Amino acid sequence: MLQFNLWSQLTLVVIGVALVGLALILLIGTMGIILTMRLNRPIKLLIIPTKIVISYIVPVVIQIASWFGMDKERVQNSFIQISNQLINPEEISVAAEDLLILMPHCIQLADCSYRVTSDINNCQRCGGCQVDDIIALKEKYGVHLAFATGGTLARKIIKETRPKAIVAVACERDLSSGIQDVYPLPVIGVVNLRPNGPCYNTKVELDKLEAAVKRLLEEQ
Repeated sequence: MLQFNLWSQLTLVVIGVALVGLALILLIGTMGIILTMRLNRPIKLLIIPTKIVISYIVPVVIQIASWFGMDKERVQNSFIQISNQLINPEEISVAAEDLLILMPHCIQLADCSYRVTSDINNCQRCGGCQVDDIIALKEKYGVHLAFATGGTLARKIIKETRPKAIVAVACERDLSSGIQDVYPLPVIGVVNLRPNGPCYNTKVELDKLEAAVKRLLEEQ
C-alpha cells in the first residue's frame, strides 16, 4: 500500500510539472506572438515557444474566435503574418534547388486546356494568366515550382521534392492549415487575390512572391 501511494504521488508530481511546463510555454509563446505583432519582428529568445504555440495551439484559438463572431480569415491572416516574421533567412540558408514555390491550381485560367498541375511545361506561355510570370520567376532563380489542386497533392509534391523551405500561395484557410501540417519545415505564406471569388481565376502579387523567394535565397 505504501509503495502504491508513493507511485501515485510521483505520478501526480510528474503530471503537475508537465501542466506547469505547458502553461509556461503557452504564456511565453503568447507573449512572443503579442510582441511580434507589436514590434513587427520576432524576439529571438521567444522564437521557439512562439512557434510551438502557433503550430499547435493557434488552430484552437482560430476556432474559438469564430465562436465569438470574430472574422476567421482575419485571425488566420494574422497567424500567417506572424509565422512569416519568424522565418530567419540567416538560420535557414536555403539553396535554390532546395526551395519550392507551391501555387494553387486556380491561378491558371479555368478554361485553359493546358493544365499545369500535372506538368508545368504544358503551359503555352501565352500570358493569358500569371502562370507564365510565375514560371519566369522559377527560371530566374532556379527554384522548384509546382501547382497543386489541394492539400493531398500538395503533401505529395512536398514529399517527392523534399524541399528545405517553401514559398506557398493560397487563401488564408489553406495557408494556415498547410503551415501547421508541414511544421517545422519553414514556409513563407503569400495570400492570394480573389477578384472572382475563391478558387476561381485567382491572382498573386508577383512582387510579394518574388520578395519571399529572395528573402530565403538572400544569403546564397
